[in-house]
Formats: sequence, C-alpha cells, structure tokens
Amino acid sequence: MKNIYSELLELAEGNSSGVLVTVVEKEGSGPAVTGTKMIVHPDGKISGTVGGGIIEALAIKKALTLMVSNENATEHYIMDEPGKGTNTGMLCGGTATLFFEYFAPRKNVYIFGAGHVGQALVYHLRKLNYHITVIDDREDVLSQLQGANEKIHSSFVTAMDDRNVVKNSFFIITTYQHAYDGVVLNKIYSSHWRPKYIGMVSSRKKKKTLTDKLKKIVPDANMDICFIPIGLNIGGASVHEIAISIISEMQTIAYKKKAKHLREGND
Repeated sequence: MKNIYSELLELAEGNSSGVLVTVVEKEGSGPAVTGTKMIVHPDGKISGTVGGGIIEALAIKKALTLMVSNENATEHYIMDEPGKGTNTGMLCGGTATLFFEYFAPRKNVYIFGAGHVGQALVYHLRKLNYHITVIDDREDVLSQLQGANEKIHSSFVTAMDDRNVVKNSFFIITTYQHAYDGVVLNKIYSSHWRPKYIGMVSSRKKKKTLTDKLKKIVPDANMDICFIPIGLNIGGASVHEIAISIISEMQTIAYKKKAKHLREGND
C-alpha cells in the first residue's frame, strides 16, 4: 500500500493531480494536529487525514474547488463561537489553519516532426511541466533528438494507431512536407483523441488549402482549438524564437489567458 509521501512524489512529478492539505497551525482543542497532512484526489477520495469530522469534510470541499481554479490557498477554521474564519459548527474551542497546495497534472504534447522547430520545442518544453512525445518517419533525424520523453519512429499516416492518446493534449504539426501536415491534421480531427490545442506551422495560403480539405472530411471540425499559423505574434524568425512563440501560445491556452495570436493577423 502506498503511503502519503509516495503519493505526494507522484503529484510532484505530475503523474496525477490533487491537493495537499497541511495543518500549519493549531490552537486550543480540536481534532486537527499541526503537521498532519491529507491528499485530496479529483474524485474526492483522500489519503492521510487532517483530523476527520467536519473540519476534514470542509477541507475536502475546499480542495475540490481549488482543483477547478488551479490555485493554492490558506484557510482558518474556527471550532468555537463564530469569529474571523470559517465556522465549522464544532464546539471544541480551538482553531486550525490549513494550507492547500494544488498540484497540476503534467500536460501532454505530441509533436509531429523532429526537424529544427521540433528540436527547439523539445529543448524549451523539457523545462516545463509537459510530457513530450515526438513522432517522425525519419529514423536518422529522430535519433538526433534529445530531451523528449518518448520518440516514435512511424509513418505519419499510421502514427499513434496502437497507442492510448491522452485527452486534452496539445498537438503541434511541424512536419517536413505540406502533404504530411495535412495528413496529420485530418488524422487528429478524425480521431477520438479530444485535443485541447492543435497548432500548425503554416502560411495563410497553406492554411486555407488544408482547412478546406479538412472540412470536406470532417464538416463539424471544431476550429476554435486550431491555431494556424501557430504561435503568438511576439516577433522573431529563428527556430528558437518560433518555438518560444509556440510555447507561449500553448501556455495562454493552458492558463486561459488572452494574447495576440498569429492566426488573428500580422498587425
């Protein structure tokens, strides 16, 4: 059986999401003990304890709301007459302060193309909380790539057919031929992968050609999640500047921020 610290390590490594609740201060009587910890999982199940009873039930409820807002928080609970803090309705006579630390799951990104842009993306993404998978049909190019969590040598047509693709993932299309870009774009939309973001390195002319073909294959394709040309309009033309532009756009999607996307125009 896993103990709370082994589960905490999994949270820290991004293998799952959850909230670590720690009793950081305790005064007077009550079930909470300073230093005790509890992990609240997305389904409401817990590991460890912060004392049980009403205070623990309130802490679980608070933790679940923080998983929605992706925030940390501190909450002061009162186990006596109403005062400054969250009233528990308990009559123990003490108070307890709990710290809630949210751990986000590692995001998954699938990069189609291990060329210069793909390599620059991996170089920068490996410092962030992403699990990086790179797909390319060129074994020699793929072998030179460093830093990816997983490298898949496969035809772009059949890539990922035998794999469990994580839903709400990020997909970046940067292959070495326009035809392959179109193949990958159509494949993503024709699958049941449920992507959070799709981006393609592209000119506007190429975008029209490929998206027109896509709409014939998948008429109800959700283009709101598709960013062509890919990236934010931050300037620069080197492969590393392009990669930073792309990752910046991914971050705005992940954290629901507003920015000037290249697909909206060059001005």
